[in-house]
Amino acid sequence: MNETVSAEDEAAGRSRPGTGPWEILVPGGHGTAFVAKSGQLIEIVDVEGQQVADFVAFAERNRTEWLSTTHTRSALLKLTVQTGDRLDSNWRHPMFEILRDDVGRNDIITSMCDDRRYRLDYQVEGHRSCRTNFAEALEPWGIAEWQIPDPFNFFQNAPIHPDRTFGNEIPTGQPGDKLVLRTLLDTIVAVSACPQDLNPCNGFNPSPLLIRVLEPADAS
Repeated sequence: MNETVSAEDEAAGRSRPGTGPWEILVPGGHGTAFVAKSGQLIEIVDVEGQQVADFVAFAERNRTEWLSTTHTRSALLKLTVQTGDRLDSNWRHPMFEILRDDVGRNDIITSMCDDRRYRLDYQVEGHRSCRTNFAEALEPWGIAEWQIPDPFNFFQNAPIHPDRTFGNEIPTGQPGDKLVLRTLLDTIVAVSACPQDLNPCNGFNPSPLLIRVLEPADAS
């Protein structure tokens, strides 16, 4: 049986099972971080639909290596990612492979939201952001805010237009849609259920994500 660990339990330092599958329920607008070992699978489930999952990762053994949108774009010669693609680090090592993608829309261009964007673009102070979520979640590993790289924005609907501009539209994900990654390197992973509610990014209503970490034999 899977054990479910809430983001609140994570923040309180509750330990996870040492073996077997486990889950983290991330409330809308919040984030979490965890270690995933090479060979394990990471499932990201859009619980209610239309929710973006911002995703960053660092090599567990060397924090100067991280998952890189820039290097992945260069390796794939594409502006998005899909099933079958490998996601590379800034040292050009494969870190993840996409095994399943129910939504088929992912953004690897847009930066994460931060408190400065809410202040400058929306005149809102004190709004939660993906940068805040990552900084809080990664603090136990000694990773500072300035070290956090640009994210992979899974499920984000940012269509690329013929004139080379790109949009920001309501995600097409439906309740229960998932993306599955195979971990190719021992990593520290952080996921943010993006708190943006002032544009269409999350259908104007941030909602939960369910994260499952599985051994290959446990995957369905």
